[in-house]
Amino acid sequence: MSGKQKIGHGTRRLVLVRHAIAEGDGRFQGQRDVRLTVEGRQQLGELVRKLSRFPIRAVYSSDLCRAQATAEAAALELGVKIEMRSGLREMHFGCWQGMSWKQIVRRYPRLSALWIKRFPRQQIPGAERFDQFMKRVRLEVGNLIAVNQGLCILAVTHAGVIRVALASALGMQVRNLFRLALDPCAVSVVDYFPDGALVRGLNG
Repeated sequence: MSGKQKIGHGTRRLVLVRHAIAEGDGRFQGQRDVRLTVEGRQQLGELVRKLSRFPIRAVYSSDLCRAQATAEAAALELGVKIEMRSGLREMHFGCWQGMSWKQIVRRYPRLSALWIKRFPRQQIPGAERFDQFMKRVRLEVGNLIAVNQGLCILAVTHAGVIRVALASALGMQVRNLFRLALDPCAVSVVDYFPDGALVRGLNG
């Protein structure tokens, strides 16, 4: 444990990692099961180095393959098995899945304008409702920290999931979620206490 960050008694530390660069990066991939690119796989060595300073005792991953492949690199180095969690999946974007924002604006000009104006209330056809997405993520995060008292754990997931987790810890208004930058393989850290949460790192 020498040289690794320690956590206090009664604290649960959640290390949140966005998956490495995947096919169609920058699009509304949602729950499309795309794979990592060559560039994404090249990021994994640096990610493992960044994670080495944390005393991680459990690894959880979205069951989408871009997150799973990212988690496998960390779990191999840590000697820990991965537990797949469908609750860590990205939001389903319905008819927008797989499209870039430019394509969405061109194909759905009125809907895209309403989505920006009314976010998070505006529904996307065929998509997971945003309030249900938030409820799913908060429940999943709550479950993970509840069963890992006093431990540091890793969750490899997606930008939307991490934004909801961070916003909940910070008490942010939901409409400001996209002010949180989350790059591929970025590391964010939240400590949970009996009376609240503290964000210790963001997009590192």
